[in-house]
Amino acid sequence: MTDLAHTSRQQASFFYAPVFSEGFRVFFPLSALYAVFSIVVWGLVLADVLPVPLDADPLLFHQYEMFFGFFTGAMAGFLTTAVPSWSNTPKIAGAQLAGLGALWLVGRIAFWMLGVLSPTVVFVVQAFFPAALLIVILPRLWRAKMRHLMWPVLILCTAQLVCFWEYSEIGVLNQGLAVAEGAFVLMVLTALAPVSMVIVNDALATREDGAVFVPRPPMRRAALFCISAFTLAKVLGVSDALQGWLALASACAVLNILQDWHVVGSLRTTFAKALYLVYWFFGIGFALEAGGLLGLLSAGSYVSGQHMIFIGGLSLATFMVLTIAGLRHAGYSLKLPKLLGAAILSLISACLARSLGPLLFPDLDVMPLAWLLFAPAFTLYLIHFVPVVLRENFVE
Repeated sequence: MTDLAHTSRQQASFFYAPVFSEGFRVFFPLSALYAVFSIVVWGLVLADVLPVPLDADPLLFHQYEMFFGFFTGAMAGFLTTAVPSWSNTPKIAGAQLAGLGALWLVGRIAFWMLGVLSPTVVFVVQAFFPAALLIVILPRLWRAKMRHLMWPVLILCTAQLVCFWEYSEIGVLNQGLAVAEGAFVLMVLTALAPVSMVIVNDALATREDGAVFVPRPPMRRAALFCISAFTLAKVLGVSDALQGWLALASACAVLNILQDWHVVGSLRTTFAKALYLVYWFFGIGFALEAGGLLGLLSAGSYVSGQHMIFIGGLSLATFMVLTIAGLRHAGYSLKLPKLLGAAILSLISACLARSLGPLLFPDLDVMPLAWLLFAPAFTLYLIHFVPVVLRENFVE
């Protein structure tokens, strides 16, 4: 009886460790580690150094795991940390948080066993994590009246189901990945509204006239509508011309959001500059896709636009959320450590190399350079944040 009580106390103390006190402490480092792992493995696969581990196009599976592994993990860390605060509900912590982290990890392991396990088993195992996440956060989002954040998560779950159907029936992942990309762009643009308010108003704090930054919802809603329409057009396979015009509308709508940013002093901090660049990367990415679809630019412009959206838009935005939320919720002020500043520069350089490199230097293979710039960014993040998440909150 004493041994059982002792074991029970040990288990309880394990789940009360600082790492299980908030969602960002589990999912942010796991997501960053998986980003490094994925880009290194797929880089070696695409360079023919490692054999293709799965019986399918390696590029499709690379995109799949970056969406449903890296980005989904980061999204889970953001939601499990921020939603309890917004809804004034207890933190998602302890055994519940550890269970969510374990489900995410099991899903990643199942993916790499796709050659051993049947696709049905792998996709069912992977479906456990988003289902559990929805069960945990949806009631809280509903209570906080932040239901607009529910839709990108639900669309992402739909994307995973579409991927399962596509792979099982025809061995591809095209439509599901298109839905996933749209869902994450919608999620990022939605989540950046409250994040940018904090960051830009922090930058404006030195002004004596009390200027306040408040992003106008109609502009963001217009961008979300255009991107949703473009995503639907890709999924339905409508004409390139219609897709091109919708991509161009998405570019204009995203860049229109920046009207609110053009206030003296709004870009005073590195955090604000990086978030400002995220919108530019999204806008230019959609414009490049439009140029390729409409025949105004070279055919490679579409792929360049995809990479600008993926690295400069989604990855940089994810890195900034991981950094800003990680610092704030760990008790630190918004002062950017030099290590993370170098990581941001590395990630921006990776975006420019992978998206613009093939257009400017078509005879040069820029992919190895992009990989060598992308992986260090999240490696530096891990070096800085792993010690942070393993200890109690810092009190300045």
